[in-house]
Amino acid sequence: MRKILCFVWTALFLLMIALPVYAEEDPGRAYYDFGVFAYEDGKYDAAENHFATAIGFNPDNPFYRHYMGRTYLKTERYDKAEEHLSKAISLNPDIPGLQYDMGMLFYKTENYAKAADFFVRAAREDANNVLAHYYAGLNLMKAQNCKDAAGYFVTAAQKSPTIGGNGYYYAGLCYQKAEDFDTAIQMFEKVKQDPNAEKLKENADKWIEAIKAKQKALTPYSLYLKLGRRYDSNVTLDPIDSDRYSDKKDWNTVLYFSGRYDLFKGKNYTFGAGYSHYQSWYDSLNEYDLTGSIFNVYAMWHLSPVTLGFSYQPSYYWLDMDSYLRQHRFTPEVTWLINAQLTARFSYTYADNGYLGDETRTGHANEISADLYYKMWDGKAYLFGGLGYEDNCASWEQSYSQIRTLLGISVNLPFELTAVVSGNYFAKNYAHADSIFLKERNDDKYVGSVSLSRKVYEDWLGILAEVSFTKNSSDISVYEYEKNMITLSLTASY
Repeated sequence: MRKILCFVWTALFLLMIALPVYAEEDPGRAYYDFGVFAYEDGKYDAAENHFATAIGFNPDNPFYRHYMGRTYLKTERYDKAEEHLSKAISLNPDIPGLQYDMGMLFYKTENYAKAADFFVRAAREDANNVLAHYYAGLNLMKAQNCKDAAGYFVTAAQKSPTIGGNGYYYAGLCYQKAEDFDTAIQMFEKVKQDPNAEKLKENADKWIEAIKAKQKALTPYSLYLKLGRRYDSNVTLDPIDSDRYSDKKDWNTVLYFSGRYDLFKGKNYTFGAGYSHYQSWYDSLNEYDLTGSIFNVYAMWHLSPVTLGFSYQPSYYWLDMDSYLRQHRFTPEVTWLINAQLTARFSYTYADNGYLGDETRTGHANEISADLYYKMWDGKAYLFGGLGYEDNCASWEQSYSQIRTLLGISVNLPFELTAVVSGNYFAKNYAHADSIFLKERNDDKYVGSVSLSRKVYEDWLGILAEVSFTKNSSDISVYEYEKNMITLSLTASY
C-alpha cells in the first residue's frame, strides 16, 4: 500500500512540473482540445470561442486555423472559413483532411474548378477516401471536365455500396457527354443492377434508349432486313394496285431490305443515298409475285427545331418477272420538333407513274400530308396520326382523289415487347363515271393492324408478328372485298 501511494504522489508531482512547461510551449492547446470536443458535439458557437482563444495564443498554429475554418464551414460563413483554411494550408498543406475541407469550401461557394483541384489532391492523399473521389468527380463534371470526372465516380462506386448506383449513374452521364457511348451504356446497366438504386433505374433506362438513338443517328449508315412467312386470305397487289384482287387465299414468303448511307454529313446538313428491295413469292398464285426496287437520294438541313428535307425516289416494279410499274417520286418535307413530346411532319409528294402494261393508269399524282407523333409515359408509348390528300391524274376512268387518315399507338410492354395498334381509313372518289357500270365510283377502305415485336438474343435481331384486316366498300359491288393477313418475320437492323 505504501508503494502505491508513493507511485501516485510521484506521478502527481511530475504532472505539476510538466503542466507549466506545456503551457509555456503552447498555452492555446487546452483551448484547442476543448474546441475539438465542442465541434464533434455540434456545439459550434462554443467551438468557435475556444478556437479563437487558442489562435489568440498562437496565430500561426495550422491545426488551430484548420479547425476554426471547419467550424465556419459548418456555420456557412464561407468568407471566414476561407481565411482560416487558406492560412492553415499555407502553414502546413499536409494536415490530414485539409485538402478535402478546402474542396468542400469551394464546392459550397460554387467555384467548381478550384473545388475539383482540392478534391483530386485529397483523393491522391488518401486513396480510401470515398467521398473525396465522389466529390472530385462531381466538381470536375460541374466544371465541364467530364472526361476526367468519370473515373473518380467509378472509383467511388466500386469502393462504396452506398454510393454505388449514384456513382455509376454520374459516370454514365460523363461518358455519354464525352461521347464514349458504349462505356456510358455499361455504367447505366450497372445502375439497373444495383438493388439500392431503385429511384435511378428508370432514368438509367431512359439514358440507355437515348444513347442508342444517338448512336444510330450518328452512324452514317443503316441496314434493315425482314424475312417472313405470310398467310393472305385474299391475295391482292397492294400497295401498288389495290383493285387487283384474286378472291383466293395463299401463303407467301416476304423479303424486305433497305439500306442508306450518309455520303456527306455536317453539323447542320446531311446528304445521302439508299436502296430498298421488296420481294414476295406465293406458293400457288405465282402471277401475284411482286418485286420492287426503290432507290433514294435525300438531303436534310437541320435548323433546330425545324428540319427541312428533300428526297427523290426512282422505283421499278415487276409482276411475275414482267415489268409492271415505273415510278419517280419527289418529296420535299418539313419536320418540326414542337417540344420534347410532340413532333409534326408536313410533306408534299409529286409522283410520275408509268404502268407498262396498262396505259390507262399512266399519269401523275400530287399528295400532301401532315403527321403528328406524341410521346407519352416518359417515352414508353407514343401516339401517331396523320391526314393526307391525293389527286391522281390518269386516263378518264382512272383519275381520282383520295383522303387518307391514320391513327395509332405504340406501347412498350413487359418482357421487352413492343405492341403497335393502328387504323387507316381511305376515301377514294373517282372523277368520272365508270364506262361499264355507267356511274361514278366511290370507295371506302378500312385497314386495321396489330403487331407485336421483341428483340431476340441481340439488340440487332428481332421477331415480329403482324395481323391485319382490310375491308373495301364501294358503290360498285365488283370492287368490294375483304382480306386478312397474318405474318411472322425475323428482322435484323444495324
